[in-house]
Order: sequence, then structure tokens, then C-alpha cells
Amino acid sequence: MDASSAWTVLLVLAYFGLLAWGLKHRGQVLQGPWFFFLRAFFPNWKFFHGVGRAPRLHVRAQDASGRWGDWQRVYPRLPRRLSHLLDNSAVNLALTQQNLVDHLAQDINELPEGQDITHSVSFQLVGRLAHAAITGGRWGDQPMLAQPPGQVAAWQFELRMERPEMPGQSADSALMLRSAVIPMSDAGP
Repeated sequence: MDASSAWTVLLVLAYFGLLAWGLKHRGQVLQGPWFFFLRAFFPNWKFFHGVGRAPRLHVRAQDASGRWGDWQRVYPRLPRRLSHLLDNSAVNLALTQQNLVDHLAQDINELPEGQDITHSVSFQLVGRLAHAAITGGRWGDQPMLAQPPGQVAAWQFELRMERPEMPGQSADSALMLRSAVIPMSDAGP
């Protein structure tokens, strides 16, 4: 076994050791910068805890005359295609970006009293996702917004907890976070 193979085996064992330690302490909230970076390797599995409201990102744009457009949801609903069996990069990107929204909702729920979420990494990343949607971002050949805005002078995003409309029930939505108005000259929040 050469040195690079030994390092690979050591890193894989360390990864699984950390994973086993995390499973043993799963009732506790794991915090710290290293756990935050490792979070990218694990999807947010909270949807298995029960059916209820889920976090959804909404954006709106203001034109040069100061009129605001309607709030639009940035949520991936891409058509399924046979070619996705071989190349599913657009769908994977969209799901990863929705995972960012899920992590922001989790960070807001775990935020200590009096703390500001706008300095968190998850807020910054979701802000960049919202900026991409406002500026015509796409998931493969699908636009991120149903009605892309024209000229944008300023924009805003919000996070809502939504329960989809089910048979016999009406849709339900609760505002969780609304960003400040962001001038288009800024790259993001």
C-alpha cells in the first residue's frame, strides 16, 4: 500500500468515525465551524419527521419607477426526462439549492435570542440564490422563476413556511424571514 492509499483509507475511517460519533450524539445539537462545513455532505432529512410546513424561498423585484412585482416562489419542479438517467445535473443543482433553503430555516430556528441571521453563511448563500433567480438564473433549460422580471432596480427575498394545498385542506403559509431591500447594484445581501 502506497502513501496516498494509506491516507485515503485513514480519511475514510476518520469520516465514518465522525459519522458514528454524530449518530451516538444525535439528540444533541452539534455546532462549530467544522460541523458546519461537514453539513454539505449530508442532506437535510427533516422531512421524515412528519408532514407539515416546509421552507420555501420567494423573491420579488422593483422596477425603476418604484413599483414592486408579485412575490414568486423559487422552487424546483423540473420535468422528468429519460435523459436524466444519464445526466441529472440540473435537477441535482436545483435540489442542492433547495437544501440551502432548508438549512437556512434550520439555522433560524436554532438562532439564539438576540442574534442576527444576516451574518450567517446560510443566509448569504440563500441571498445569492435569490439574486440568481432575480437575474434570470436557470436550472438547465428551465428558468428559476415562472415570470422573470424585466429591468430590476432593487429586489427582496423572503423565507416562508408553507403547507401545500391537499384535498380537503387549504394551503397554509407563514412568514419566517424577510430580507431588507437590496439595490441591484449590490451583488447580494
